[in-house]
Amino acid sequence: MLHDFRFAFRQLVKARAFTTAAVIVLALGIGVNTAIFSLVNALLLQPPHYPHAEEVVQVFSQDKKNPKTFRGFSYPTYLDIRERNSVFSGVMAHNLAMVGLGAKGSTRRAFTDVVSSNYCSVMGVMPLQGRAFTAEEETPGRGAQVAVVSYNYWKKN
Repeated sequence: MLHDFRFAFRQLVKARAFTTAAVIVLALGIGVNTAIFSLVNALLLQPPHYPHAEEVVQVFSQDKKNPKTFRGFSYPTYLDIRERNSVFSGVMAHNLAMVGLGAKGSTRRAFTDVVSSNYCSVMGVMPLQGRAFTAEEETPGRGAQVAVVSYNYWKKN
């Protein structure tokens, strides 16, 4: 067996172009598979990092004209659902949005999650520093300029 390994090694040394190509293809294949598995594992297989994640549900409104289409609620409808809730332990609202962040004349786009003031209490999480939103800051037209930023964004800026 040792003789076979020596022979294989000598053949690989002789054909350096083939050996280099084989090593590169194997490295790329292993790297891509690792990256895809890590992404699938993080997004689909691992539970979210907040308490009682198995109890969280999303509620949508069904379009009457096209029953296969669902959409979110308007803010007044959300308030009505939150006030009349007798089923859930808490009701909060969120909406993914793209905003422009800027400082000193430069602006860049960032994804945000616009949330209701009770987001932290319903999700069972609290900010590491500072405070969560107040009910007054949630009022439409108030113009409150308040944000809760991620730890990574806070460290960068």
